[in-house]
Amino acid sequence: MSLNNDPFLNISNSIINSYIKEWQEKNKKVVGHYCTYIPEELLHAANLLPFRIRATGNKDTDLADIYMVRFTCSFVRATLDLALRGGYDFLDGLFISNSCDHTRRMYELFDLVVFKRKGFKKKVPRFYIAMPHIITDEGFEWYHKEIEEFKEEIEETYTHQIITDQDLQNSIKIYNKNRDLLRKIHELRIIDTPKITGSEALQISMSNSSIPKEFANQELERILKFLKESEGIKSNVKRIMLVGSEVDSTDFTRLIEDSGALIVSDSLCFGTRNFLDDVHMGNGNNPLKNISKRLYYRLSCPRMMDDYERRFDFLRNEINRANVDGVILQRINNCDLAGCDNMLHSHKLKDLEIPVLDLDREFYQADTTRLQTRIEAFLEMIK
Repeated sequence: MSLNNDPFLNISNSIINSYIKEWQEKNKKVVGHYCTYIPEELLHAANLLPFRIRATGNKDTDLADIYMVRFTCSFVRATLDLALRGGYDFLDGLFISNSCDHTRRMYELFDLVVFKRKGFKKKVPRFYIAMPHIITDEGFEWYHKEIEEFKEEIEETYTHQIITDQDLQNSIKIYNKNRDLLRKIHELRIIDTPKITGSEALQISMSNSSIPKEFANQELERILKFLKESEGIKSNVKRIMLVGSEVDSTDFTRLIEDSGALIVSDSLCFGTRNFLDDVHMGNGNNPLKNISKRLYYRLSCPRMMDDYERRFDFLRNEINRANVDGVILQRINNCDLAGCDNMLHSHKLKDLEIPVLDLDREFYQADTTRLQTRIEAFLEMIK
């Protein structure tokens, strides 16, 4: 039994999909966002379809390099390149936060060169959310205020009516269920005979970020049932945890797994970090605040400067839970945030005598032979 060619996983192979087309045929709006700190529940409550921007399948950045210097993250340049080629012309809105300086710059560039290029006549609203880089009570109040103003802008631009607390509660329930299903699938990934590969888990995450959550939940329930009934992967390959920069292509994960490994867990924004925490319903009096709390206080990505110890604690606990043999720390070139975290991770993991490989790479698979050689040598080293 295998998930090869499963229709849901295949959604991840391209940017546009049939769900998006059907959504827009009903005169509904699709809005793009780069970062998991954007409150998807709020967008869903406004009857918008959130689409997590990725550059899956893009192999170069020739057009983007005209506007962005080469020491900019190649993932961001790849998305700009794809945008300039019309890859995101289906979007009816763009939501950006200061998750990192590279993605923050896209707020200006989409307006300056993407939406104003020759032949593009569609008006696409843009929205920006400023978020603190440290976790404090004062920082939360700032972020919550940003989300409140964000809600007002969405109401003015899209709904032309108040998004009610009941609307938000309904969306929270759907998204909490979605995260619960992803966690249950993840539990089948970390067992002694995993039911799913790391590449398949990545495909599930990417597909899940590209379609309405009501349909995604139905598909995840189907896949969960399928996996529970499957025999699992019986193999003596090394069990690897993948950590670091954004990964939205199975080219990289398959390179690792084809080298003689199985990625049984990760700490990625297209992975575990996005479904670990739920929105607490509380007494239901302020669902928007509950959404804000989940995003602000959840297990952070490296953009949060004062939360490293919690990120490493998750890493260490997951290594034990998933019986990990070795950790691959990967960084897209010029990703300073992942670079700093990976350096700290590397020292601490070596102190714990956990095998670790630190890789620098481009977003697109440009140096396969070098990476494969290093990965294979690392796997041979692990006892």
